[in-house]
Amino acid sequence: MAGRNPEPTPWKRRSLLALAGALGAGAACGRLTRRQPYPSGPVPNGRPTGPAVSMTTTTAREYLYLAVVTGTMLGKSGWPAFLPGNMTVPAHCVVLAEVHCLDDGVATVAGGYEQVRGTMGGSMQVFHAAAGPQTGEAPQTVQTVSPSAIAHTFTVSDLGLNVPLPPLSTVRFRFQTTGPGQHAWQCMASCGTGPGGWQGTMTTAGWMRGTLTIQ
Repeated sequence: MAGRNPEPTPWKRRSLLALAGALGAGAACGRLTRRQPYPSGPVPNGRPTGPAVSMTTTTAREYLYLAVVTGTMLGKSGWPAFLPGNMTVPAHCVVLAEVHCLDDGVATVAGGYEQVRGTMGGSMQVFHAAAGPQTGEAPQTVQTVSPSAIAHTFTVSDLGLNVPLPPLSTVRFRFQTTGPGQHAWQCMASCGTGPGGWQGTMTTAGWMRGTLTIQ
């Protein structure tokens, strides 16, 4: 399609994932025992590894790692992106998510998107460094973020999930998955190009919007 902007080339994606991995994030999703803390690094390819296991809502835990990078990092100014843009998690599972926001800018959000919604406990933990928890740093547990201090959001409307992301931060939260299905996610902070910042990366799959598959 004329004028369509493709996803970053594979080498750029790999390079940025390596950068995020060096910061303790990356695009990953893997199964660990329920008493283990968040791992210190990603599992390859953003998918679970190892043999399949029986999943129940009382015992299953899945780890989801996301990184938010700037367009400059991707060689495409004005085009920030989530890595990975599309992700898969198991059904009927508690997902422990960690998002490393490497973007230092802020963007405008509509009323309501400053609220944490759909997470377990209705809250999230914030560390004020994109590299993750610093030595001796205790997380700040919040239910809302000032609208003037939001870089992006991770919003899955079908699931009632909304997580506002401060710039240069690491955010952790938990959510419960439903049965199998595909759900669109969208950043609701106007971080793109064009009128009001709602074009470009905001309307292109795999950048500031994508699919969360539950299977």
